Formats: sequence, structure tokens, C-alpha cells
Amino acid sequence: MPFKRPFENPMSTEYSTPPSHAATVNPMRLPNTLHLTLGAFAMVMGLVLLLGVSNAEQVRAMGLGSVGRAMTGLTLLLLGGVHMGVAMRYFRFTVLPGEAGQIAVPSGTGSVSNHLVGLINDGITVRQRPDDPLLSMLYGLVPHLINAPSAIRWHAETQLRRAVYLAGVLVSFALAWVFAQPAAFAWMAGLYFALAVLLLKPFATLAAIRRGAMEAAPDTVPAPRWGAMVALLLVSIAGPLAITLSPVQVPTPPFAVATVVLPTIAVLGSALIASALFTVSLIAQTGGYSASAARHLVREDLQMPDLTSGLLERLKTRMPYPSQYYAQDHDVSSDAFDGHLLLETEPRVRADQSAPRLAEAFTAAWNSDTQRPLLALGLFGLVLGLVGVVFAFLYARSSGAAMMGLIALGFISSAQFALASAHKLWNRVDFQSTVYRVSYRGTYHRAKRVAGNAYAGNGTLAEGAVRFGPLRVAVCVAEVTSVAFARGGKRHITALDLLPDESRALFGVFEDYSRDAQDRAGQFYQQEHQVREVMSQGARPPELPQRQQTVEQV
Repeated sequence: MPFKRPFENPMSTEYSTPPSHAATVNPMRLPNTLHLTLGAFAMVMGLVLLLGVSNAEQVRAMGLGSVGRAMTGLTLLLLGGVHMGVAMRYFRFTVLPGEAGQIAVPSGTGSVSNHLVGLINDGITVRQRPDDPLLSMLYGLVPHLINAPSAIRWHAETQLRRAVYLAGVLVSFALAWVFAQPAAFAWMAGLYFALAVLLLKPFATLAAIRRGAMEAAPDTVPAPRWGAMVALLLVSIAGPLAITLSPVQVPTPPFAVATVVLPTIAVLGSALIASALFTVSLIAQTGGYSASAARHLVREDLQMPDLTSGLLERLKTRMPYPSQYYAQDHDVSSDAFDGHLLLETEPRVRADQSAPRLAEAFTAAWNSDTQRPLLALGLFGLVLGLVGVVFAFLYARSSGAAMMGLIALGFISSAQFALASAHKLWNRVDFQSTVYRVSYRGTYHRAKRVAGNAYAGNGTLAEGAVRFGPLRVAVCVAEVTSVAFARGGKRHITALDLLPDESRALFGVFEDYSRDAQDRAGQFYQQEHQVREVMSQGARPPELPQRQQTVEQV
């Protein structure tokens, strides 16, 4: 059986590409550009505000307003510096050959070898959906999310929990608007605005972006506090009614109702839009995940008259280089022999994750069905951030217009939420590699044959013989798709697809080695047969060669 690729040319230039020509992959290029744009814009606006208070005469003319302008300028500088720092940290997310991380092994599996064999035999099994009704709804909306790595599932469940809280605050806000008097509602609206900002956690979100990818995500996400949400809904209805029926007059707030209502609507509405875009992005990102399996091709008609590890060595010479060996064993017992070979070729980064120019990268992402929602989420976060910076600038220039300042805070908080959600989905590198798995097991038994030797007396010739039984060979060559969430991070396997032609080609190695072993055995038995003929009864041993001597006449 003639060999097929990759066995006809074991040393492939695909695996010996010099580092200078290796593919440069930067999946963080697009989100880094968004962070860089927002950071640069915030720093410029902050510098403009600080330059406005650099003149002593202007400071004296503005009075206390100069303090607010300076504080706003410093805050914008800090915000811009953080975003630019994020962009600089991930701007060169380069993955070169040999830098791929090891395969992530689930707890309780043991070794990478056991994990791979389990995936080949059983596939990427479908996990059971959680019993929690909220999470069941999530996995119903995103059906392939159940097959995603744990880091993505943890991120999705966390964002869902936050979106539920935001929706509860929005409903409570609407109920209070309906039932409360204007004076009471103005005070309550401030409470809802503060709750929304606390849920979005702008400073904690910045810290999460700065830390990077899904680091040490816990196994489970705590369920929403339904009791607290029900209590908030009841307060939104009972509170205004109690205030209305109470003889105590609610003091008129020192600000207009719109000063707090509009920022609250802005922060809740923008955050919920970002949550919807995140869900769409999650559906697109996880649509390719499936419960795939590779299985084995099995043959039981092969013969292997050899107990040595020569077959294993022959198989290793046919494998691509470089490769990571996870198992290479050959064992012989009293009546059986078996072997196991498992290796993975060097993971290659998917070439479609990098583009030579920035404009081409944006165009490719927008034209991709899986990347378009994610890019839209990032752009939405960028727009919210830019608008929030503009409102902060106007707030500082208007000598403390409270509504503009609150709108700025709300938009910037929602921008952090959107950019963090997109950042954690962008921060991934997809790899492709090939796994080769060969296992064989055969039986044998030993026998003895005795031949007499009448010429030499009562001597005998005892010889050993090995009788080989059936041989079972299982072969699997599969293409593996894996994803990592950090440079050099653990790779999570997302797909495992059998390559039938390459798997059948491996049987050719068995057939060739079997023929070679049979030829060697045939030559050995032929020599034994000649010895038996010599030593059998009535046969004369061959004469020893003698030196011919010249007879001299005397």
C-alpha cells in the first residue's frame, strides 16, 4: 500500500519555518485600537482642561470652578492613561511556532494522554445544562455555549447575572416613575443611578481589563439575589405610595428631576444595549462548538511476527516533526504484547486571525459572521466612551452642570462594561494541530521442537518457536482545533475531527513492517532448516575446509 501524505515526506517545510518568516498573530489588534483611540482622546481633552487652569489670572477669575476643572482634567488623564496602557500591553500579541501552551486537562482526568484518548473515544461530550432557571434560559438562547471552554461559560454567566440586575433596576426605576410624586421621584432617581453605576463597577472593570484574560475563573457563578430584587421592586411601588399617603411633606430637591432621570436612563439603557450585543456576539463566537468525536479505524487482519519495539520505532520515523509525544510504550508479557503511540504535531495559529494592515483587519472582522457582532460591541463601547469624555469636558467647562457630569459618569461606566465584555471575547488565539494515536495488541505462545542427532550419538537439538495469534490495531489521525486565552496559556480543545485518509495510510506502515518482519523470519527459519538437515539422522556433517599442501617428492 503506497504511503499518502504526510508519510511520503516526513520532513515537511511546514514544520521547519524559520521564526523570521513565521506568522505574526495579534487577535487583540482591533480592541487595542479601540482602547488606544479612547485613551488618546481622553488624554487630549484632559490636557486641554488642565491648560485652561494653568494661567494664574484665569484661576483667580474662575474661583472654585478651577478646582473642579482641574479634577476633571486629571480624571480624564487617568482614564486615558489606563486605556492606553491596556492597548500597549496587548498591542503586540505575537504567537510564534513553538509558543503554544499545553492542552488543558480537566480535573480528575489525570494526564494529557488520558484526556486525548477520552476525547477520541467519547468525543467532546455535551455537558448537562444547569438546573438554575436563569442559566437554563441562557443555554437555550446560546445552544452551543454548553460546549465552550469553562472560561467563556464563566464570563457569559457573569455578564448575564449583571444584565439581570440592570434589568431589575430599570424596571424598579420605571415603577417608581409611575407611582412616585415628582419631588419624591427626584430623590429616588439618584438611588437608582447609584445602583446602576455600582453594578457596572467602572473602576473594577478597568482593573479586570488591565489583568487581561480569564484568570482563575471560579467554577460556578453565584445565582442572582432574587430576594433583593423582589425587595427593590416592592420598595419602588410601596415607597412612593407610603410617601403619598404620609402627612409628612417631602422636601423639594435642590435640583430638577431631569438632572437625575436622564443620566439614569442613559446608563441603564446603554448598559442593556451592550448586554444584548454581548449575547449576540456570544452566539456568533460559540456557533462552531459541537460535541465532536474522532473514533478509531480498527483492523484485525494484520500479522505481526515480531516481539521487539521495532514497529514503534518505525511508526515514529513516519511522524511529522516537531511533535509532542504523550505516550510511546511497548510491553511484552508471557503471552501477549501491546504498544501505544500518541503524539500531537506543533499547533499552528489560524492565519485568518491576522491581517497585514489595520484597515484590512477591520474589514475582515466586519465581513465575518462570527466577528461582526463582537466588533459592533467594541465600537459601541468606544462611542459611549467618546461621548462620555465629551460630556465630562462640557461639565468642566460649564462650571459644574450636574446633569452633564452624571451623564458623563453613566456613559463612561457603560463604555467600560462594553469594552471589557468585548475584550474578554477578543483575547483568544485559535490553534490547529493533528493528533496521531496508534494502539496495537496481539497474542503469542512459545513452543519447543527437538531434533535427534544419530551421527553424534544421543545428542539432540532443541529449538524455540513463537506462534503468533491475532493482532488488533486501532488507528486515529484527527485534526484538533483548540483555543487559548493568553499567550502561552492552556489550550482548550473545541473540536476533534477524524482524518480518514491519513488514518488509513498508517495501516500501510503496519503492512510494510509486517512484510519486513516476515522476510527476516523467513531468512532465519531457512538457516534453521539448513542446520536441521545437517544434524538430522544419517546426514554427514560438512567437511571443514583444509589447507591444501604441496606434496614434494623425495
